[in-house]
Amino acid sequence: MLTRWMPTDRMRSFERFNKMMEDVLGVGGEEFRGAWMPTVDIKETPNEIFFFCELPGVRESDIEVEFVGDFLTIKGKREFADEARREDYVRVERSYGTFQRSFTLDVPVRSKDVTATFKDGVLTVTVPKAENVQPHRVEVKKT
Repeated sequence: MLTRWMPTDRMRSFERFNKMMEDVLGVGGEEFRGAWMPTVDIKETPNEIFFFCELPGVRESDIEVEFVGDFLTIKGKREFADEARREDYVRVERSYGTFQRSFTLDVPVRSKDVTATFKDGVLTVTVPKAENVQPHRVEVKKT
């Protein structure tokens, strides 16, 4: 099993507060929100753990994946594409800037064999489990 570090409840509360402040006071936007956090789905099979990270509008060259010890870190940045004409925008709801997501894996993995692919705005990180954690069925014999 793996543990995911993500203060989702706090982030959802903050997003509701941000929306309320924006609606009531007319403040908000990127400056109020701060850093953004892309969503990640995690799938575990007997042999691997897959991380699917949504990164629309992020260039492949702006993504960094690092595996140290039992920590997987995905970080990067999404820049505002039309920076020169930013003042022409009436509303900016999409988040920009740097992001970082870290995950702790509590199973042994083959860190040298971790791979990452990026297609259609989705980063897929494949983490193969070490051989000693593969399920092994033990036959129970009568004595």
